[in-house]
Amino acid sequence: MLYTIGMILAGLGAGVLIGALTYVTLMLTGVIFSMFAFTASPVLDKVFKEQ
Repeated sequence: MLYTIGMILAGLGAGVLIGALTYVTLMLTGVIFSMFAFTASPVLDKVFKEQ
């Protein structure tokens, strides 16, 4: 019985860990894309303003 509870808790812990890693990866991707957008926006404003 204790083995079964341990396996269930280990599976839940692994799932939570994978979910947390996925969440952090998505958040970092959003931060990196927003950094690119804020960096490129003055250049894009000049390019599209001239047309």
